[in-house]
Amino acid sequence: MKGLDTPILLAILRDTPPARELLRELRGEELATTEVNLYELHALAAAGPSSSRPAKVAALQRLRRRLTVLPITASAVDEAARFASLVKAHRPYEPLIWGALKAAGCGTWITTRGHQPPKGLRTLKARVAKV
Repeated sequence: MKGLDTPILLAILRDTPPARELLRELRGEELATTEVNLYELHALAAAGPSSSRPAKVAALQRLRRRLTVLPITASAVDEAARFASLVKAHRPYEPLIWGALKAAGCGTWITTRGHQPPKGLRTLKARVAKV
C-alpha cells in the first residue's frame, strides 16, 4: 500500500501531467490516504470561492472513492504517540497521518516534502515526488 500526502492529492485533483505520470507508475498498487489528509482538502475547498465549492466537493468525493481512506483509530493514535515527540512535524497533526499509515501496514508515504517520517516509522519509507 502506498500512502499519498495532501500535496500529491492536490496535484491529482488538478490533473497535472506529473500527477498523471505518478498514477500511471503506481497502477496496480493500493493507494491510500487518511481522513486527516481529506480534511485538509475539504478545508482548502471551503476557503475558496463559494461558487466553486460544489464542484470541488464533488471532485473530493470522486477521489475518496478511488482511494483507501484510513481512519484515525486508537491504534493509529497509539502509533502516533510513540514518535510524536521525536520529530518536529511540518504540520502538528502529521504524526496522526503517519500513525494511521503505519497502523494500516502502509509501506510507502509519497509526499512533495523533503523530510522523512521519524525513525519509529522505519517500516514506512518516504518518497518525494515532484508533481
